[in-house]
Amino acid sequence: MIDRPRGWLKPLVPALALLGALALAPDLHALDASDAAGACFGRAVPIPGQTVCSPGDAGCEVPNDIVMAFTLVPGGAFVAVDSLVFSGAVRTTAQGQWEQSGPSGIKATFTLLQSAPTGAFIGSFKNLLSATLVSEDQLEGRIDAFLYTYVAPSGEAIVDADGFPTPSPLGEPSSCITTPGCNYLGAFSFIVRRVKVQ
Repeated sequence: MIDRPRGWLKPLVPALALLGALALAPDLHALDASDAAGACFGRAVPIPGQTVCSPGDAGCEVPNDIVMAFTLVPGGAFVAVDSLVFSGAVRTTAQGQWEQSGPSGIKATFTLLQSAPTGAFIGSFKNLLSATLVSEDQLEGRIDAFLYTYVAPSGEAIVDADGFPTPSPLGEPSSCITTPGCNYLGAFSFIVRRVKVQ
């Protein structure tokens, strides 16, 4: 038997107690955006001074708010719908891709088809989403919205030499300002929360 001085264990008691408490405590790891996959529901509002016009002004079509639901599909697919489908014009479900951006962030690009209030097809929206996972069940972030009008008065798509719609919602956002038919509509902030089984 090893002969140790009496009381040698006493200094270790606080450390052992702390280790035991941590073992029993909930997981305290940092939020990881790789866990963000799932369905979310929430609301977006225009960021003051960052939209093409102020909601409520005469002729301004920027809404006061947008209620939305989207799904971050494991593997990268992104699917979304919002309350503007009830505004008179027709818009399709949005389709796109998402990926992790930093330890607790995500980013997504998604597009949808859009009509005028008359029902005539006019082109596509492209939205750029960036968000931070602020809790296990809540994302907060920003959406930048671009409108691409590539339909002639005849109703046919305007196309490039390859027969692809132009301006394309797949183009670089930075080129929108110099691209005829592309309009940056502004930025919206949003909060969404996870949809859970009840």
